[in-house]
Amino acid sequence: MSRNKARLVAMQGLFQLDDDREGMKLVIEFRAGEEELAPRDSKYLEELVNSVVDNQAAIDERIGKYSIGWDISRLGKVERAILRLAIAEMLYMTDIPVSVSINEAVLLAKKYGADQASKFINGILGKFSREEMDADPANRAKRKDPRQ
Repeated sequence: MSRNKARLVAMQGLFQLDDDREGMKLVIEFRAGEEELAPRDSKYLEELVNSVVDNQAAIDERIGKYSIGWDISRLGKVERAILRLAIAEMLYMTDIPVSVSINEAVLLAKKYGADQASKFINGILGKFSREEMDADPANRAKRKDPRQ
């Protein structure tokens, strides 16, 4: 349950990414304190946000590739933040099954995004997953959800 809180804090901080990186850091620190994240979840939060910041150009390129007909700048800030964190989680947080990353992103979109955001995000992440994550058999086996 606490990784859910860490994802929420990451989304809230990444919402600031386009405007103010220092503001992003402050939002994350403040919200992480409010949520009283466990040390393990704070570490996860830091790794996730750093993965987005360090790889933003590559992540944004993938969002652009799979959001056919939508320039990334036209996406809402909430949707952009959710997509960034989900793709970063899928690419760089190898201990998390891809299906969990997608499901958590859709849940965030349902709660915080625009009306049809969850469907839009699910479509982009599903296509990304099928075309990039499932293409490599080693990656597919390593990232399979053990509950399936």
